[in-house]
Amino acid sequence: MSHVKTNYRALHWSAILALSCLMVLGAMPASAQAWHTSGNQIVDGFGKVWTVAGVSWYGAQSRKAEPGGLWAVPYTYILNQIKFYGFNTIRLPISNQNWETDPVANGNPPFRDLLANILNYAGSIGLHVIIDDHNVSNTSGITALWYDGSYTETVLIDDWVHILDWTHGVVEPGDSVAVNYLASDGDPEVLAFDLKNEPHTQCNASGCQYTTSSMWGSGDGISPATNPNPNPFSPACVSTSTCTDWRLGAERMGDSMLGEAAAHGWDWPLIAVEGIQVCPTSSGSWPNGPFIWDWWGGNLACVNGNSSNPGAPIVLNAGGNASSLGPAVNNQVIYSAHDYGPDLNGQSWFNTSTCYAKGCSSSSLADVWHQFWSYINEGEVNPTWPGHSGYPWSNTGATAYTSAPVWIGEFGVKNSSSSNLYYSGNGSEGQWWTDMINFIYSSYTHSGNSGYNVSDLQFTYWAINGNDTRGILNSSWTGLALPPMVYSFLCYGEQPPFALSFGSGSNQCSSTGTLPAPQ
Repeated sequence: MSHVKTNYRALHWSAILALSCLMVLGAMPASAQAWHTSGNQIVDGFGKVWTVAGVSWYGAQSRKAEPGGLWAVPYTYILNQIKFYGFNTIRLPISNQNWETDPVANGNPPFRDLLANILNYAGSIGLHVIIDDHNVSNTSGITALWYDGSYTETVLIDDWVHILDWTHGVVEPGDSVAVNYLASDGDPEVLAFDLKNEPHTQCNASGCQYTTSSMWGSGDGISPATNPNPNPFSPACVSTSTCTDWRLGAERMGDSMLGEAAAHGWDWPLIAVEGIQVCPTSSGSWPNGPFIWDWWGGNLACVNGNSSNPGAPIVLNAGGNASSLGPAVNNQVIYSAHDYGPDLNGQSWFNTSTCYAKGCSSSSLADVWHQFWSYINEGEVNPTWPGHSGYPWSNTGATAYTSAPVWIGEFGVKNSSSSNLYYSGNGSEGQWWTDMINFIYSSYTHSGNSGYNVSDLQFTYWAINGNDTRGILNSSWTGLALPPMVYSFLCYGEQPPFALSFGSGSNQCSSTGTLPAPQ
């Protein structure tokens, strides 16, 4: 496939240059907005708000090369269960290796044809999909940087461009199944593209490698103090795939996909960008710190920056190179954060003083979430540029924004016992879980108000998989592993069109008890 891709990219970049000239003269793609954002909401081309209330369904990123459970039940059965239990969106992890090598597993069709079948059936029953680049190799773990080894950034961008083509029905060489671009509701089947799973800081017994891990706003050789909003293609490291500023890397990926859309006159894709793990404090700097730490992919504090470190919001353009950018594209960014409880790792805010609401202690969960990611949802995007009166949004042609959708791309609780779901003391897994669900629920109803003005929070639970300790489905993939997880908790965050109705009957929200109040 590689020689086909190279030739194709040479063609599509020349098309982008031609289209950019048309844009300057006022000619835009025929339909530039299907899925897009409006403040902190996701909106379709008809003006309808869509709130992601979904699940991750993993496995296609691994050596098994298929979403989990297909050894037990058909993919149609699993998709029907996702809808039956009230979820409206699927986050589908893949790997670059499986995308490129197109393996055949378990008697399935080849990898891309299998995924095309899954997307087409999901769309036919009204579900939408977020494609997640979970790992580059199907055998490696999650890399600290977005590229690794032979999977250079150029390769990753090339893959994303081809994935975008594929979602528009362009059949890759050797494939026999075309993806239906539109779902049954008339909206594009693929809702968004999650560019990289969990950028983070690589640490081991010898310490943490900050200079070779994902940073945000460090500039990759362009001083943020001089220009915190540069052309993302201009750093010298781009040509050698040695960059470490994830913010600029995400912009290059997103810009390349938007450039491809522009070349074809397609709808703009919705780009999802996860946070990193560490951001410098106001007394620190890249790469020496000191830092504030969060979960892998969970730290978005660098978007605003602080009194010593310029902010670095994501801004997008339709294509570009080191010397120039295509037209600015606004309202196409989702910010994504991952969050877990103490069962995964004992973060400092899990202790005997842990509480829920704003200012309730130095270990307020709402304060932690606000610090790291929810402020973006709350209309508090206000990037700093120390020593200047305002942030230079216009450097890339971008329009300033004060809010954007925040998608909790991963969170989950163990399904081994109902006790994991309920409060069992300050700093417990049950306290975190109960309070997280209340935080999400409060963004729709303001019940369980945290003191922060959150609204329309998006989420995908990790995971639907019956082979996961946090899985929603049981080990046979034919029912729920722990019914209260759905009927007393997750259903309170569900949104149309498939949200469960409230009641005490079978498959109704609250049938196993109502959502506990925040602790």
